[in-house]
Amino acid sequence: MPEVQLHHDGHPAYRRQVRFDWSSLPRHWVPDDPFTSHMINVLHLLLPEGERHFIKAVLEASSLVDDPELEAAIKPFIQQESWHAWAHQVVLDRLAEQGIDTAPYTDRLGRTLSVMLGDPPKFFPPALKRWWLYRRLADVASLEHFTAVLGQWVLENKGLENAGADPMMLDLLRWHGAEEVEHRSLVYDVYQNVSGSYLIRAFSMVMTAPLFVAWWIAGAKYLMSRDDTIDMKWRWRDWHRAAKKDLLPGPWNFLVTVPLRYLRFNHHPGPEADTQMALDYLKYSPAARDARERAEAHEREKAARAAHV
Repeated sequence: MPEVQLHHDGHPAYRRQVRFDWSSLPRHWVPDDPFTSHMINVLHLLLPEGERHFIKAVLEASSLVDDPELEAAIKPFIQQESWHAWAHQVVLDRLAEQGIDTAPYTDRLGRTLSVMLGDPPKFFPPALKRWWLYRRLADVASLEHFTAVLGQWVLENKGLENAGADPMMLDLLRWHGAEEVEHRSLVYDVYQNVSGSYLIRAFSMVMTAPLFVAWWIAGAKYLMSRDDTIDMKWRWRDWHRAAKKDLLPGPWNFLVTVPLRYLRFNHHPGPEADTQMALDYLKYSPAARDARERAEAHEREKAARAAHV
């Protein structure tokens, strides 16, 4: 499928059905650095669970959107998010093969997200149910702020490549990061269209930012505790060390800088990242290129069959 012009900067174009082969992925895919490997591996645990709830919230809000252009962008957003969830879920199968069972962590996370981002209590009156949807959308917009910042970071990152990180894992992270950058404004714009309350938006960031970081740290601790090839504990100093080497985003950035930018009254996700950088990467990403070639071959086969009818 050829690249298409975005109808709105920060909104998605279409889904890229990328595929990866994890059969040769080493346990510590950043060589001699289990801490960084497991800190980033947490994304494979967090994102599938989170994105399923993102999809549900945006789908429920879609009937309230009164902007046809914005409404049209919801379908490719949902398609992208569903493929992201699948792509990261497959990595968990490889971790299981390596003896790291992630189910206890992901099951607990799933139950928590079902409370935070699931349906409202049945006894809520209609007004409270509508508020609950606004709050869920605001939570998703807050988390999409983090994924956009992470996406821009991994697109610009040189530290992981210089450290010899597994190229296929880097491609997964950069493909996903590029699509997060590409659609970074969608949920925020949906929220603004159906609600727009600054108080709800600010409250959601104040609540979700520490929870996001806490679940990330808990995930890294969990993975490290299940890795029988290492004897080390999770430490803040190791996060700072990795950040100084450009192997991870800095903790101060995630705990303070990123949330504070979002809390500005006139905030919009647009300036947070560079759409053209994302699209440029998607043109030469090995996985995205293969997906594009498969899609083009499929279209040619369809055209050939139609010509013979």
